[in-house]
Amino acid sequence: MAVRYWLTRPRQLAARVRYWRWERRNPGAPWLCPGTVAFCQARLTPAMRALEFGSGRSTRWFADRVGHLTSVEHEAHWHAHVARQLAEAGVTNVTYRLVPLNHPEAAPERDDYDPTPDYVAVADHIADAGLDFAIVDGHYRTTCVEHLVPKIAPGGYLLVDDINLWPSLAALPVPAGWRIADDSTNGLKRCVVWQAA
Repeated sequence: MAVRYWLTRPRQLAARVRYWRWERRNPGAPWLCPGTVAFCQARLTPAMRALEFGSGRSTRWFADRVGHLTSVEHEAHWHAHVARQLAEAGVTNVTYRLVPLNHPEAAPERDDYDPTPDYVAVADHIADAGLDFAIVDGHYRTTCVEHLVPKIAPGGYLLVDDINLWPSLAALPVPAGWRIADDSTNGLKRCVVWQAA
């Protein structure tokens, strides 16, 4: 089945091969578009406070570049795996939270949740303008963006992975005054980074 999928999509196959080669040359980099990774390498600093929805290889990578990272994960097995990696690497600037979902994992995202899911509510405990960088790459993505907007300090950044999940950028509750600081694709997916006004 996988071979048939790729053979019927030659452009995607070529993009997948290019991305595989890039991953081989950058084994510790997050699973983001190469342009997004380059943007983060150039902009992130040890003075920054960051929040990540959806953990993984990116967690240690971001922790190496910011002063403090809060990372939120919903899946217990994956949380234990990443926590072990952080401990083995001696990473001490991450507050790593296991927050189970309040809805079935396969349930489609809704426009509104009442009450706010516990996973998203992690952002609500951060002071307004208390973040310099936030990554949305987990669950409840649109709602995460909505709750993160007031938490990002002027000049700070909001990174949303897999933008292709939305019909358009207008479907995300990002303020109109925020400029797009980076818009990258690897031919398979797209990442956008906004800078807060």
